[in-house]
Amino acid sequence: MRFIWFPMLAALLFVSASAQASGGGSKEGGASSYAKLETFTVNLQGLTQYLQVDMSLKVADPKIAESIKGWSPVIRHELILLLSSQSGEELATLAGKKKVTGLIRSAINKVLKLDAKAGVTDVLFESFVIQ
Repeated sequence: MRFIWFPMLAALLFVSASAQASGGGSKEGGASSYAKLETFTVNLQGLTQYLQVDMSLKVADPKIAESIKGWSPVIRHELILLLSSQSGEELATLAGKKKVTGLIRSAINKVLKLDAKAGVTDVLFESFVIQ
């Protein structure tokens, strides 16, 4: 029985690794590209709470992901200013999280001098902790 599962597991791992290497797929059928940002930890407005967040950015073109790396210090600066100006009460809500994803997307596209269709198309939170 154990010998039957091994080939199935190996095939599953191969398919999973192949999907990750290609960047996955989008609904439109093409490859999607993502840029992972380093963890952000900021004091929130009022200085009694902090936010720690990990996020990835969905980009329109793989070249944009490389551009994000080059602009990383400026992008981090802008996002620290943006995130630290938010209140914990607002970020605790779904509407607040959705609002801040739009602000993050706009801030990064402004740094890159691109619009939402040619630059960062979505912001995906991988972890989001308010304490």
